[in-house]
Amino acid sequence: MKYLSMMLFMVMASVCFSACGDDDEPETPTGNSSIVGTWEAEDLLLNQHEGTLRVVFNSNSKGTMTAIYDDGTDSDTYNFEYIIREKEGGNTTIELIWTGTQYMIYEEKIEYNISITPSRLSWGNITYTRK
Repeated sequence: MKYLSMMLFMVMASVCFSACGDDDEPETPTGNSSIVGTWEAEDLLLNQHEGTLRVVFNSNSKGTMTAIYDDGTDSDTYNFEYIIREKEGGNTTIELIWTGTQYMIYEEKIEYNISITPSRLSWGNITYTRK
């Protein structure tokens, strides 16, 4: 009887104290995470110079936009904060809040439709590639 009760206790303990694996679904990245990184568009006319437009989106919803001129003129950098919104129907928009005194190309407080793939960002009439 003692042996049987000890065995029953062991079976119950193994059932009660066994741990399950993590059954939670991993969180799918949404919002800003897909745009985070460095993007460039080349062969643009920027401030009356040919050049490359580099946009860096940080994970803290801040970023920089830099005009890099082909003729060697010093580049111009502008700081901003951004908001990504996922709209119904699968549309994604971005809104900029310029933190400096000037802005480049995109106006503040306007939601621009964007399209993001792992290697391309289409924003207005400019297509950027991920660097």
